[in-house]
Amino acid sequence: MARPARRIAISGEDDDQLRALETSPHTHPKARLRANILRLHRQGWSVPQLSKHFGRNHQAIHNDLTRFAERGILGLADECPPGQPSLITPGIEQFLHEKLQEQRFWNAPLLCEDIEKQFGIVIRPRALANHLRRLGYSWKRARYSPAKKLDPEVAQQHQVSLETLKRGHWTASSP
Repeated sequence: MARPARRIAISGEDDDQLRALETSPHTHPKARLRANILRLHRQGWSVPQLSKHFGRNHQAIHNDLTRFAERGILGLADECPPGQPSLITPGIEQFLHEKLQEQRFWNAPLLCEDIEKQFGIVIRPRALANHLRRLGYSWKRARYSPAKKLDPEVAQQHQVSLETLKRGHWTASSP
């Protein structure tokens, strides 16, 4: 016994929206194709006819019809794939906030090393830098700076030798 033909109801208002999507140059090609399939389905084309006309398998046509039946016009667009879940947990985020409050120079590779020591999780520096940016952190290139105040006597000695050099009177025997 043959399977009954599948029919979904498409209103006139939906058909107008589908026509607009089908003719818009700004619509993604896949969404445009799905809109075209739905409009022809509304005109009475069967799944095998649509499959043959568009060169797609029957299941792909059924999937397009199901997506429209469940979600309407929004079902025509592809969703973003979920991707791999983030390795950075709320505990690691709290750890990062604490580390970045310290008076120390931190960069992404150093933070990755600390995370690996503390949590045993390997995170790449680029992934951590992207996550820190999403958390609102930004940084500039590191600069050399003294870690503590200079001893005034040492600073005075260097200042005297700089003045001597500026005058051009330096010799190998001069202090």
